[in-house]
Amino acid sequence: MCEPVSITLGIMSAASGIMAAQEASDAQDAAYEENVRSSNQAKMDADRQINLQEAQAQEAAAQEQVANDIQSRELLARAVVAGGESGAQGNSTLAFQEGIVRKGLEANTMVTQNLGRELAQMNESRLGAQSTHTSRINSVSQGGGVGLGTILGSTAQGAQVGISAQSSLSTIRANKAAEKKP
Repeated sequence: MCEPVSITLGIMSAASGIMAAQEASDAQDAAYEENVRSSNQAKMDADRQINLQEAQAQEAAAQEQVANDIQSRELLARAVVAGGESGAQGNSTLAFQEGIVRKGLEANTMVTQNLGRELAQMNESRLGAQSTHTSRINSVSQGGGVGLGTILGSTAQGAQVGISAQSSLSTIRANKAAEKKP
């Protein structure tokens, strides 16, 4: 028959194993949650930086286009005044003036195309930040909790501890009984 001490030791061993597994699972869950929090913060920081770069690029492009427009209008005004002062008229004067306008429009088209390429690169950076965010979250797994396998393993270990304790008690009793015999 099993001794109460053996049973108690076995139950304590099993309970200890289950509690240790639960603590490990809880610690893994905490690590996962902290990883998600820091990953979200890093993603927000990356997005904010990209958005700031985008706003700066759009502002710089708008300023450059305004400067191009001002320069084109100044050149056109000078051309008109110079043409009037020189007495030049006709198709050559008009073609020269149209050339000034065309160059201003071409400069603004280049600014717009460059801005478009820069914004496309920023969108790629956003995709990269999202991939990094997802990868970072997936790099830490959640705790598995205490499953049936853990319970059965801890129970088996507890039973082994109980059997070992029972065996030790039996050996001790046998040794004491042998000492009492003359």
